[in-house]
Amino acid sequence: IILNNQHLGMVVQWEDRFYAGNRGHTYLGDPDDMKQIYPDYIAMAKGFDVPAERVMYKRDLRAALQRMLDSAQPYVLDVVVPYTEHVLPFIPAGKTVADMIWKV
Repeated sequence: IILNNQHLGMVVQWEDRFYAGNRGHTYLGDPDDMKQIYPDYIAMAKGFDVPAERVMYKRDLRAALQRMLDSAQPYVLDVVVPYTEHVLPFIPAGKTVADMIWKV
């Protein structure tokens, strides 16, 4: 399962937290335009003869997960998620676990 936010997620998180949300080329693609999704994990998987699909909507996730679980071979599930979701906790540069950030 790939949680695909079409951004360099951890870098975006730093940009939001420390640089007032200014973006420095962290955008990879546009989930609203299928031709803009990058990298195309589906095409890569198919190049290795591995079944794959992309989930764009929450309503489609359960069925896609079931197809993946029912597969007798490797399976790539590319799930597009909002880039605004941050990963917590995280440790700022030059800090220790004592300085860990737990909240947005």
